[in-house]
Amino acid sequence: MAKNDVTIAYSPYASNPTATFLVDDYTTSSSTQILAGEPVKISGAEGGNYALKLATGEPVIGTDIMLGIAASDDTATTSADGTVDVYLPLPGIIYRCAATTPGNLATGVLLDTVTFDLTGTTYTVYEDEGTDEDEHGLRIVGYNATAGTVDFEIKTGVTRYGDIVA
Repeated sequence: MAKNDVTIAYSPYASNPTATFLVDDYTTSSSTQILAGEPVKISGAEGGNYALKLATGEPVIGTDIMLGIAASDDTATTSADGTVDVYLPLPGIIYRCAATTPGNLATGVLLDTVTFDLTGTTYTVYEDEGTDEDEHGLRIVGYNATAGTVDFEIKTGVTRYGDIVA
């Protein structure tokens, strides 16, 4: 996979809060190593114990519980479980990632809700997916058409904080 596909573009926090999660060994899970900058979720939604990489079309509200963006490479091996540090998906943090099709950025995608695309080894934000407020877990809050990047927030409804009522 590609390292640092997703970065933090802006954070209101003095240091970006992280948490450590378990990663299943690669033989048992059929997963591959989580690298820093890759989006992760909990396996099996609410019943899972391990962090996994997101797939194309994720995160989905009501299906996935996104843990955040990996802050480190995981330490699992083919024979032993490991851990990964993850930047928590807290309100106010804005992330940056390449757009799937940068040419689409000129068509007006601001505030659309979308998901990630994983093609080969690279995560991108699928900006042309079509907004779906009830399902898609990422909200586009800015973009740079020249650089081909999208700035986005992770919607709380797709995180473990989604059930918290203020």
